[in-house]
Formats: sequence, structure tokens, C-alpha cells
Amino acid sequence: MSELKTATAIIENSFKISGRGIVVDLKHSEEGLNKNTVLTSKNLKLQWIVKARVLFDHAVHKQIIFESEATEYLLCSFNSIDKKKDSIQSIVNKEKQGIFQYYLEPVKHDNKPIEGELLVLNQ
Repeated sequence: MSELKTATAIIENSFKISGRGIVVDLKHSEEGLNKNTVLTSKNLKLQWIVKARVLFDHAVHKQIIFESEATEYLLCSFNSIDKKKDSIQSIVNKEKQGIFQYYLEPVKHDNKPIEGELLVLNQ
């Protein structure tokens, strides 16, 4: 029997973008998550589909890139260069911990994953 692959959804600054889906922080130890990977909640049995990894226009030169992932850029603006630098550092720090942002699409529901929820990856 093969070992189940799991990821933990860490919802810190999640939000919905109309027509795009839900953006979440997702902690995992995979070499990226392929487009259309299904994430299933271990407890609630709800599912989400990975649509794309979110890359940030101002930080992409510092972000970890996985070759297997579909990506979409999120454009950001800042009031000062210090806020831009702080944002880049925050993204770098999260990625060092295995936390990456993804667009997810709920399957037959409209919920975001619950903070700390254990998700099983069905690749």
C-alpha cells in the first residue's frame, strides 16, 4: 500500500478573487503541486482543486519555482520601498518553511479550507 501524501492548509491571509477562486497559504513538502491536483479534507471530506501556484510580480526573482507547477502572477503595489522589501522577505521566509500560495477551486461547495486542516493530495 502506498503512503498517503498530505499537506496542511495554513490559512493566514486567504481571500477570494471573483472568477479566480480562493488564494490560500498551503504548507507541503512536495516538489510543487500540479494543476488539477485534488486536495481532500481528511475530516470534512470537502475537496479543492489546485488551479495554479501564485507568484508575486515583485518577488518572483526570490521565490522557489517548481517546474511541474502551473503559475499565475499576482500584481502588487506598495506605498513605500520598505513595505515592498518587507513583503518580499515575508514571502521568502514562508517559502523556506514550505508554505506556498495557491489558487484553489472548491468542488461542489464554496468554503475555504479550515486553518490547520489536514489535506490529502490525490495526484
